Parts: sequence; structure tokens; C-alpha cells
Amino acid sequence: MKKTFLLLFTLFISISIFSQSLVLIPKNQEQSLSSLFVNPKIKVHHYSNEFFIATCFAPLKNNMVVLDSSPWEKDISYYIVYTDKNIDKDSYLATISKLSTLLYKNSNFLIVKINESIHGQLTPAKNDGMVRINNNEARLSSYSITQSKRDAIPEPYIETLLAQVSGVNITSTVQHLQDYGTRDAYTSQSVVAQQWISQEFTNLGLVVETMDFTMPGGPASDNVIATLTGTKYPDQYVVIGGHYDSINRNSSNAPGADDNASGTAAVLEIARILSEQELDRSIIFCAFSGEEYGLYGSAAFAQRCANQGMNILGYFNLDMIGYLHVGNTMKTTLIYPQSAQDLANFYTTICATYLPAFVVETGTLSGGDSDHTSFNNNGFMGIYPFENIDAYSPYIHTANDIIGLSYNNEEQAVVYTKASLAAAVTLANRIFPPQNLVAIPQNGSVVLNWDEMVGIDNYNVYRDDAIIASTVENTYTDNDVSNGTEYVYYITAIYSDTQEESDLSNVATVTPTTPIELPFFTDFERGVNYWKSVNGWGIATDQYYSGNHSFTESPNGTYANSLKSTATLSYFNLEGYTSANLSFYTKYEIETNWDFIWFEASSDGKTWTELEEFTGNQTSWLQKGYDLSNYLNKPYVIFRFRFESDKSVTKQGMYIDDFKVYGEKPASNIAPNSLPKLKVYPNPASHNVNIEVENNQNMTIKIFNQLGRLMLKKESIGKTNFSTSKWPAGVYIVEVRTATKIYTEKLIVR
Repeated sequence: MKKTFLLLFTLFISISIFSQSLVLIPKNQEQSLSSLFVNPKIKVHHYSNEFFIATCFAPLKNNMVVLDSSPWEKDISYYIVYTDKNIDKDSYLATISKLSTLLYKNSNFLIVKINESIHGQLTPAKNDGMVRINNNEARLSSYSITQSKRDAIPEPYIETLLAQVSGVNITSTVQHLQDYGTRDAYTSQSVVAQQWISQEFTNLGLVVETMDFTMPGGPASDNVIATLTGTKYPDQYVVIGGHYDSINRNSSNAPGADDNASGTAAVLEIARILSEQELDRSIIFCAFSGEEYGLYGSAAFAQRCANQGMNILGYFNLDMIGYLHVGNTMKTTLIYPQSAQDLANFYTTICATYLPAFVVETGTLSGGDSDHTSFNNNGFMGIYPFENIDAYSPYIHTANDIIGLSYNNEEQAVVYTKASLAAAVTLANRIFPPQNLVAIPQNGSVVLNWDEMVGIDNYNVYRDDAIIASTVENTYTDNDVSNGTEYVYYITAIYSDTQEESDLSNVATVTPTTPIELPFFTDFERGVNYWKSVNGWGIATDQYYSGNHSFTESPNGTYANSLKSTATLSYFNLEGYTSANLSFYTKYEIETNWDFIWFEASSDGKTWTELEEFTGNQTSWLQKGYDLSNYLNKPYVIFRFRFESDKSVTKQGMYIDDFKVYGEKPASNIAPNSLPKLKVYPNPASHNVNIEVENNQNMTIKIFNQLGRLMLKKESIGKTNFSTSKWPAGVYIVEVRTATKIYTEKLIVR
């Protein structure tokens, strides 16, 4: 009885841990950033280039650190509390020990759990660098910024704007904000500062919003959001922001000149200059509050933007831009996660174009964080051009964060402001190429589709680097092609106002061909014809359902870590079919809930629909079947297997055999019980095969090999036979058509 109880108790504990745990997952260089985001058993809340924090609904892996086995209870909050060598961690932990629970610590940060409804706002360890972990699902940016040759050519228009940046204005704003004495988010002075910033934006003629949000310590100052609406693409946004709140844990005197009156002043200066301009895309200017207590303001705004589906091309964060250590060269340490690499590359190029003496170096901020993280966690690219990471202001979050000591270099503040101004305007006015070009192969033609654009006269269609057509539609059919020949396409756009030709769209490579005829069957005994694989799919000889071969993502043994691969079958034309089905046999050994294979379908080559997800173990051969009703009357239908593994543990993978697609076309109405029955015998066969249909029906017989080649076509009534003595051994598909039905049957020839 005791053993039974112990077993049940252990099982209960195991299920509890596996069902939901808040975990920290270290990230290594080999790991794909997307591997955790695509895992349905992982809900990522926060990520950086060093680690993820997530809720895990799967068995835990060795590299995971369990933070809380029962997370997200009511009123419970979690924080990353950044520390450094100057912080006495033991003293800080002793201070908060009666209020909170330490979940994790290392040399750079702590992770802490607290019930703020009882204990109030958690106090930072070093006055800054605290991030609240929200029970929201983080997202990766789906937007990309391709490199353009135009970015490296200075535009006189932008140079004129840069010349208007005033160091006097910036420093005057810093002085004004410093004079409040403190802008701690919970103080009345911060609310007055908020009102002043709002009035400044209003005076510029911008659309201004005061955005309220909740902080655990009670009423606090709000975000101030101002918008300059774009003339061509008002629903596409470039965001520039910085926080205006300040903090000093040891005193009520928190002037916050460098951190972050300087960044706020830069945002206001950029808004002043751009308020008199007309830009293609909308610019949002943000002054956030609550940053010092855990990025509260920016998290609320970025989450709202994500929930509303806003199209934000990029976020430029201005936080601490006015301190330069005496004798040092002016430079910025550019901080960003891997997911914002495109925006970081773009910013670096713009700086080289307009501010060639300004040094931009990539770095990591291990002892703190800023508002760019809120945007990255919500699926938007955000970057943070920070002061020299090795020599930033030592006076921040003290009474000495004032002009002269901490904000000591107006020229640097001007350069940082110019850099974000140039990047924002270039991005807002950028001539983007057509997006998401897809080339669909057809019999003797290629159909091209891409996203529709506004403000253009026409599109130019290029094939093999030569222009072949111009069109005003976002689709084009190229009929001047030959089956079996590979072609390379891309599209450009001609803009109406400038008559400039855009950069190239993405490249699409395609080979026109006839569709695969139904019925289709392959047991992979003759290879992988009709399949196009990326990263390793091939033939296995150690596992098979029939014959001696199968199809797998890892033909050389176990699959690799951090692998992404696909195998895509050529297309079917299901026009005219009243029903269609697909089946295959499979067995698999895939790391449960960490590695996955998805079987997917598409009718346009762009949008894929999951038909089934595979993970775990299937030790015996199992037939899978799928109704293709959603794809009937589609001229282009393709299927693919898509595999993705994480950074550890490898298995044998998935084996696929006897893959079959079959369908029916309309026949005359007849009662189901009067449908004739088909007999194919002997099967397997070595010499002669008999085919028989009851009721002496007229029938048309077609025999196909596994490559789809027609081996025999014959008309008969009721019964017939034919010889297979000269046919190669293998699997064939028998198709028999009567007036009432189309039959398919597998025939094995030995």
C-alpha cells in the first residue's frame, strides 16, 4: 500500500512539473531562435540573445532551470532584476526576503517572485535594469528589411533635416526635465512632466494620446504617444521612443539628466523637425513611463500594438545619449536581439552614410535593459543605440545625474539624435520592393503572384535577369516557357511620384511541368521523383513498409540538432474532382514535444495549412489518411513534410512509405448498392493479371508505374487480362473507370 501511494504521489508530482512550469532556458549559438517559438508546448514570455523565459507544458530538458512549478497564480508577479559587481546581492536579497521569493540568480541578474497585491512594487537592486515578466506570449518579428543600395547614398532631403538638429534645444529640454527634481513614476512631479511633454507634442500639431496603464505601486504617470500620420501608407509605422521617468532608490532627488531626460529630449527634437514634414509612413513618438520599475509603459504600448495587429517596421530606442568619458572616442554600443538583426544592419548602414565618423559597435547589455525589449517581445524589431557599454555614465540613478557631470557632451547627444532621425526618415520614406513573390509552376506556364502595393504606376516582371513584361496587376502568367526548364523570376515596382524603380523583390525559382496525374502512388523503390527536398531528406533502406525503401528526413541515421528541413511534392490539379484523398504509412521516433514534423498543404505556395503534427514515438507502421475536400477544384495543390529539431537530443526521425493520392470525378447517378466491384488478381503477380468488374460493365483500364508513366491502356467489358512478364518488378497503380465509378488498386509485380 505504501509503495502504491508513493508511486501515485511521484506520478502526481511528475505530471504537475510536466503540465506547466515557468523555466529559464539558456540559449546557445547553435540554437535556432525560432525553435522554441514554433514549439506548441512552449510559451515564450521573454527572450534575449542569452536566455529565454517561458512556460513549458512538456517534459523538461536537462538545460532548463525550473523557476516555478505552479506559475501565474493570481496577483503573482515575476521580475528579472539586473545586478552588477557593485551590488551587494546578499544585502539586497535580505531586504526583499520577507516580501518575495528568489527563484534564480547568477552574476548578472536575479529572478524574483512577489505578490504585489500584498507587498506592493518590488524595489530594484540597482535602481534600474528590472524587467517584469508578463504572462503574454512573446512573438518574433515577421517583417524583414532588405539591404538597398539607396541606403548608402546620402539624400539631400535628409541632410537638410539633420542640419536642423539643435544641441541647444536638446540641452534646454534636458535642463527642464532635470529641474523637476525627480520624475519617479509614482510622484506628482512625474505627472507634471508628463503633462508638459504632452503639451510640447500638441504644440507641434501632432495627434497626442495620454495612455494609462497599471503599475503595482498605485497611481503613476502615463505614457505620452504622439503621431505624425503618413501620406501614402498611414497604417505602416516607424516608432521612436524613450522613457522620461527617473529613479533614485537612495534618495528622493532623481534629476535623471542622462537617464533619461537626454533620450526624451532627442525624441522631442526629432518630433519638432518632422512635424513640418510629410512622410510616406506614419511616425509614432513615444515618451514612456514606468521603465525604471520594469518597462511597464513600453510593455503596455507594445502589447496593445501587437493586439491591434499594427504594422510597425521598427522601433528606435533613445535612452542615455549624453555622457562621454573624457578622452574617449564618441561611439554607440548597439544592443538588440538576433530577431532585430535586419533593423540593426539598416541603422548601421544609415550611420555610415550620414555620420561616417560615428562608430557603431554591436554589444550586449548584461546588467540592465530598456524599452526596445518590449517591442521585440511583441513581434516588432527594436534596437537600442546605447552609450559606450564600457564607459557609460556612472552617475545615473543618483543625485549627480545632472548636466555637467552625467549629461556632459551635447555634441554626442546631437549625433545620437541625428542617427535615429536619419534612420527613421529613411525607413518611413523607403521605396520598398514588391513583397512575397511566389512562382507557381503549371503545364507550359508559370503563374506569378505578389503582394499588392499602392502609389505605383506598374510592376516590371523579370525572368532570368531580363525584363519580360510590365503589368498593373499583382499577378502575371508567363506562357513563354518550356516544361522541364528552370526559370528565375523577380519583380520591381515603378513609383508614381518619382518614377523610380524599386529594388528587387525576393527571387523565385521554378520549373514548369505537367501536374501529377491521379491516382499517384510511390513506395520510393525507384527513388524520390517528384519530391524536392531541402536539408537532407532522402531514401532509407533499413525501414520500410513494402519493398525495401522508405522516405525520411535523416537517411544517414539520426537527425541533427537545430535542423530545419522540408520535402515538397510536385503539384496536383484537382479541378473537376468530386472527392480526393491522400494516405501514407509511417513510423517515427521524434523527441517528444521538442522536435516536430508537420505535414502541410498549400494551394498557392505561400500559405500552408497544417494537416497533422508528428512528435514522439510510433514504433509500428501506421497508415495515415486525409480528406482533401478543401482542395477540390484547385488547379495547384502541393504537399510537404516540414521538420524542425531543437538544440539537443537526436532520434531516428520519421519514415514514410506507400504514399498515395487518389480521387474521383463525376459519374452518373446510381444507387450505391448497385456499384460494381473490382477484382485484380493474382496480386502480387509475376506473369498474367486478371481484372474483373461485376455486372459486365464497360471499363477503361490504365496502369501506371510509380513515376506516373502510363504502362498500359485498354478498353474492355466485364473482364480482361494482360501480361506483366516484361515489366520491371515493383509497385504499379491500376485505374479502372466505369460509367459509375473510378477505382484505384495497388498492383505488385514480382
